[in-house]
Amino acid sequence: MVPVKVAISGQPGTGKTKTVLRIAKMVEEKFSIGGFTTHPIEEDGEIVGYNLKDFITQEEELSASVRWDVKPKVPGRNPESTPLGIRLDAVNRIATASVQKAIEESDLILVDEVGKLVSESKEFSAVLKEALKCGKPMLITMHKRSRNPLLQSIRKRDDLRTLEVTPINSAILPSKAVNILKTGMV
Repeated sequence: MVPVKVAISGQPGTGKTKTVLRIAKMVEEKFSIGGFTTHPIEEDGEIVGYNLKDFITQEEELSASVRWDVKPKVPGRNPESTPLGIRLDAVNRIATASVQKAIEESDLILVDEVGKLVSESKEFSAVLKEALKCGKPMLITMHKRSRNPLLQSIRKRDDLRTLEVTPINSAILPSKAVNILKTGMV
């Protein structure tokens, strides 16, 4: 059985995080799961920040905010949006640490979401590359059209199966992903 990586792709706001949480719930009896999830913080319909949350400990930390005038920055959802300052120390405490722990202790590694927020961290990028090589199945979310170099390298992998979540398929896609994870079929 090949340890498969399942990537859930889609536009912002299509429910990628909700989908991977449903998948995780469906496979929790077969796999111990470690990693992190990303949660936008909205005010008046605008994203003003992102929390990263450790899947196992449920520890959550604000990692990007429009109120932080720091670099690096992640763009808002649209060109008119205020860029969000990223606190790399928070990214490393939650995302990097949870993925490293998942490599060591879990059966399935959850990475929600590979994008500019976490890939700005050299430490995270290194641990993600380690996770991709470690021989464990992974559940990853990623923006559909991002040109992020880290994402581009993941998309080229032979052991990756990408499923796009849409409003039409969001109800059935988790079952398809679970089948791929359980059978190891790419």
